[in-house]
Amino acid sequence: MNNNKTLRQLLAAALLSCLPLFCQAQIVTLTGNDVKALLNQPTSLYSFFSEKDGQLAPVPHQWVQWSKQGYPYFEKDKETELAGKPGIIDAEDRLMLRFEDGGTQTLSTRPTEDVVAQLKITQGDQTRYFYVVKNAYLQSTERYVQFDPEHMVIKSTDFALFMADHNLLMWNDFFYRGYKSPSGKRESILDSLKLRLSAGLFGENNRITLDNSNLDPHVEQIIRGPLATLVYATTSVKVARVTVLKIHNYFEVMPRQVDIHNRFTLPGIADTVLDRPALDLSLDGNNLQGGKLVTSWTGNKVAVTDGKLSATEKAMMAMPLEGDNWLWFGTGRGFDLLAQLVFLKGFDTPVRLLYQDDNTLSNPPERFPGQQPNVGFSLTDIPFGKEFYFVARLFYSKDSNGEPPGVYARHLLAEPRATLTVL
Repeated sequence: MNNNKTLRQLLAAALLSCLPLFCQAQIVTLTGNDVKALLNQPTSLYSFFSEKDGQLAPVPHQWVQWSKQGYPYFEKDKETELAGKPGIIDAEDRLMLRFEDGGTQTLSTRPTEDVVAQLKITQGDQTRYFYVVKNAYLQSTERYVQFDPEHMVIKSTDFALFMADHNLLMWNDFFYRGYKSPSGKRESILDSLKLRLSAGLFGENNRITLDNSNLDPHVEQIIRGPLATLVYATTSVKVARVTVLKIHNYFEVMPRQVDIHNRFTLPGIADTVLDRPALDLSLDGNNLQGGKLVTSWTGNKVAVTDGKLSATEKAMMAMPLEGDNWLWFGTGRGFDLLAQLVFLKGFDTPVRLLYQDDNTLSNPPERFPGQQPNVGFSLTDIPFGKEFYFVARLFYSKDSNGEPPGVYARHLLAEPRATLTVL
């Protein structure tokens, strides 16, 4: 076991040391409606370039097809329908670009390429310029994310994530470029991802709990691209021979971001078996003492990881989530996490902060003793008989660009503004 762990650490160290260093790797996502002049054209017809030292150079881009139901489209998902046509730029298609690949100024010389449009993108208070080139000879060959389903490893330019037992929902070692552990040695930042589905079995007083070990996701389809790898997985859970949970997960893995679309239904028949179902979703850190937690809905309160719950932290846990939400956790040692839950309109299931800070508390599945800390969201009273959908978005950074949590979150989560000018 220790040998396997050491091997994973050496592999991660080799991976992160051999990848090129990028100061920023934020992906901006536009829709086909943001580039209306390109609608109904083949995606293969156009490439994206930016100005580099007075010349145009190709940059990576990726089109992601979307479903009419409102999430990434996978051909293997027979419960959804493609919005638009395959291989054609449609209004609902998503266009991914690395914001930092854009030029900071407009092109001053006449290019030799067949430039058909200029794309101006503003994110927060910064603006970048891209150029749309038709039938370009030069193409970007850069790849920023890889997923190895045989060994269940995700690699990007900035992080490496190892999963156990061929289970997409059993996260183990997580390494991030530049993170410094308290010991000074390379250590996993993560203990584990924790999923909890609890409910009363034939009554509220007889509650049962299912966790990651009870879930066995099956990878249905993988879509690989230069900026993101998308994975579609399904899971079914039975209690007392009754299917009580059907889960569809759509993973979007980017260089410094992971979006997990969660779509599931508690069948109406489960109402005869289960009472007041609840779901917990959290990340358990590994020895992140001194880390600080701030959320968008608990004001200026700050939780500090020190092995005990303070009055402030208890007050934060008692406050229900409101409006557009985010939580920020900074280690102070070269790794920060910003997390957000995005719900469909009309969502009315209660949500609260999940926060455990105890060096001895056991909360399986886990590999290291204690919760140091365990941070996430707790959802209660999940409805029966209708589809329940939300997206968990995880953003990784070295130091939140040196900005206070609120400012960093506002800049990072701001919708990009795009203007396409036909030339």
